[in-house]
Amino acid sequence: MFLATLALAAVAGPGSPGAAIPLYALAEDCTDSRYPTLAGEWVLGCGSEGAVDRALSLSSGTIITLPVTATSPGVAAGRVYVPGWGGGLIALAEDGGTLSAGISTIHEPPVAPPAIDGERVALLSAGRVQAAELTADARLLHEISPAGWYPPALTDGHVAWVERGEGEDVWWMALPDGTPMLLAGGPGSQRHVVGHKHWLAWVEESAVILLDTQSGDRQTFEVTTGFSAPITLWDGVVCWEQWGADIDIVCSDGMTVSRPGHQQWPSRFGPWLLFREAERVWLLTAD
Repeated sequence: MFLATLALAAVAGPGSPGAAIPLYALAEDCTDSRYPTLAGEWVLGCGSEGAVDRALSLSSGTIITLPVTATSPGVAAGRVYVPGWGGGLIALAEDGGTLSAGISTIHEPPVAPPAIDGERVALLSAGRVQAAELTADARLLHEISPAGWYPPALTDGHVAWVERGEGEDVWWMALPDGTPMLLAGGPGSQRHVVGHKHWLAWVEESAVILLDTQSGDRQTFEVTTGFSAPITLWDGVVCWEQWGADIDIVCSDGMTVSRPGHQQWPSRFGPWLLFREAERVWLLTAD
């Protein structure tokens, strides 16, 4: 297992509160533009082949190589899921990433990256959605019409996805054995659904919607977004690309990146906000 340590300032990991720094160690382009992305206290990045094959620790600055690579893996805090033969669940650790034993591998070709939350996996394939515990042999299958590219989203009790009809709508169902139901539809496009814990968020024509699935409360943020990159959700905080004179990044807890040029492709976990500017990966650490 290859290990390397970054020399970034005089701190254990990259960045310091209130500062945004470029991550030169993640300079290679990824085939899937949704990566690099945060996986908890790690940043997943790509090698020269364009596949996700490495992870940078934000605690120590260490880079590890993954035992299995993928173009579009599922991502959760400290976990990477690669569907198909030879895949599985990778647990990220300072001494390298290891494949977990006894993990359910889904062999149907996905139409979008899978979703994982540490305990479950959800995957969209042509004409169906399936969700299961990561260690389960049996999976819940439902015939649907998933839109390509958009990954599913998991909460503590639901799986959600985007279907394409006359427009794009968000559907969901309760786990483990619910029935698919329309969550957000109507004229226009409802898309980019993401989940974390008991929250779901998605993009509508001129807004980002944040739903607390436990209380049923919804927050609406009137914004112009969703044209190039998905939104990102962590612990009830949603971040998006704000389109105006140029593109900035805004989060619902007040964390923002607004400076000359375009800031795009947000990924949020805890105090960290990953984004891209001028084809370079940057990390902002909150005060």
